[in-house]
Amino acid sequence: MRLRIEELTISGTTRTVHFQPGLNAITGAMSGGKTATISCLRALVGGDVNVVPELKGRTITGTVLIGNRRFRIVRPLVTTDTAKIDVAEIGGAEHAWRLPAARLEPGYDLTFRDWYLQMLGLPKVLVPRAPTDETSPLVPVTINDYLMYCVLRQDQIDSSVFGTPDNYHKDIKRKFVFEIYYGIFSAKAIELREHLRTVSVELKALTADAKTLERVLETTSFSSAAQLQVQQTQAIEQLARSREAEQDLNRTLQEPATVALRAQIAAAEADLQVTDTSLRSETATVARLTGLRDQLVAQSRRITRALVAERLLSDFEFHTCPRCGSDVPERGGDDTCRLCLQNPPAVVPTTALVSEQDRVIEQVAETDQLIARSQERLQLLRQTREEKIGLRAELGAQLDRLAQGFLTDQADRIRRFGADQARLEEQLLRIADALALHQRLQNQGSRIAELEREREDLISRLDTSRHRNPAAAERMSELDHAFENTLRSFDAPRFEPRPGSYISRKNYLPIVDGRAFSELSSQGVEVMVNVAHALAHQLVALAHPESLLPNLLIIDGVSSNVGHEGIDLTRLEKMYATLLATTQQHGEELQIIVVDNDLPPIPGVHVALTLSDTDRLVPETEPQA
Repeated sequence: MRLRIEELTISGTTRTVHFQPGLNAITGAMSGGKTATISCLRALVGGDVNVVPELKGRTITGTVLIGNRRFRIVRPLVTTDTAKIDVAEIGGAEHAWRLPAARLEPGYDLTFRDWYLQMLGLPKVLVPRAPTDETSPLVPVTINDYLMYCVLRQDQIDSSVFGTPDNYHKDIKRKFVFEIYYGIFSAKAIELREHLRTVSVELKALTADAKTLERVLETTSFSSAAQLQVQQTQAIEQLARSREAEQDLNRTLQEPATVALRAQIAAAEADLQVTDTSLRSETATVARLTGLRDQLVAQSRRITRALVAERLLSDFEFHTCPRCGSDVPERGGDDTCRLCLQNPPAVVPTTALVSEQDRVIEQVAETDQLIARSQERLQLLRQTREEKIGLRAELGAQLDRLAQGFLTDQADRIRRFGADQARLEEQLLRIADALALHQRLQNQGSRIAELEREREDLISRLDTSRHRNPAAAERMSELDHAFENTLRSFDAPRFEPRPGSYISRKNYLPIVDGRAFSELSSQGVEVMVNVAHALAHQLVALAHPESLLPNLLIIDGVSSNVGHEGIDLTRLEKMYATLLATTQQHGEELQIIVVDNDLPPIPGVHVALTLSDTDRLVPETEPQA
């Protein structure tokens, strides 16, 4: 993917730097600000802000070309990860963004870092912090990590490859970025690695839990599952025997004497219930007869009053009111009572009233006889009830004495059965809990074995997906050739024997004539190897348009420790010539920016910026008059 820096402006100054496609140079004295310029360029393309004090708090403005789209970027040089950065597209759709630098905030969908990943088509992936530990936390691969292959920093160019392997975590990111660029870390590999991490996390947790559980069991008396099973069987048998003995004891409580007494008590209670029923019935009969007698007496009294009125009042005619003594006036008719003005009822013959009176008196006498007989029966029932209550109490007392005496004799046995059974039940509960722990440990062992087999299978499949990708293998072979040819074009010093130079398939670091980078004794050689290594990656990416590596290379300190006389100067010239020829060959597809103390030793290089002690990157402010 083409990534080109076209312009850089530092706000508050007159400093504006224009860059061209191809090979650009920034030259000048050591204190002029060349490395500070590279820090600004790295911040412009999404890197972290790490600038000299003079630049802190200032704002840079720049124009970058990504693919065929051109963008204007305004970024403050502050380390706050939520600092806002403005981006506007020039031409085309003319989109505009305002983005936090590295950490999302409410109301924002994208960070400036993620915006660069999106524009460059770089995948946003999470990788384990420690690849050898699949359970390690996952960390994101950022634009800083991807640009590692595009920037050779001055403090690293003559000592290490992209600052690694001295920085362990950075070295891990370097390896993952390599695999992403070369198609080794594919979508399938990401899926397999995530599955492997899930399996490893579960395996680690289960293994730790199983070891802890095993240590706990070993420190107790329940360490042997076989012994626990024997103890469980014995406890169950002892408990069954105890319960059977207790049942035998309970059966002995049903002695013949107590059985007979219980039967007598039941019969007495049944008789008492019958007597109570008869008593309630007889009491109700007496009440009814008493009520009937009262009604008959009242009726007799009414008949007596009627007979007396008939004999004494029938011949009286009231002319004076019997109540107040006033004269009663003539009123009413012949059929109307002069006193109450009502029609008198038909007069019942006296003989009929006398007969009714005799009949009622006879009924009263008969009722009195019935009441007397019922009261006699009631008294008898009450006496019978008292006798039966006494009998029931006596039988109950006899049963209590017999039962109490028997239970007292067996109290020790009963308590012993209860204690034994409680102890055995408690023992069975402890054994069951211990056996459950052994079963859990056994299940964990089975699951651990299953997870280990699955882990081995995933590692094998992951290794297959990483190292048996024909396209990736072919591109890495091209990288070996590009690296070897670039070193030859630099006329870099070689070592005997000369098996050639290549990239290690184990750690993806350059190997020069069989020597690892850390074994190179010359810092000048290390600079040439680093430049050749970085340029080789660009050559492979340019040969494969589908490559994800941005086609931008920034080299800070290209002539560090190389020398400027004799054969060293010739080698420096060849380095520049190779860089220039590469950019000329690929036209606008590749931009290289080199930083050096001196002007390029060959013509044709665009010098974008020249700095000095008096013309620094941030010009000194003239004192005001």
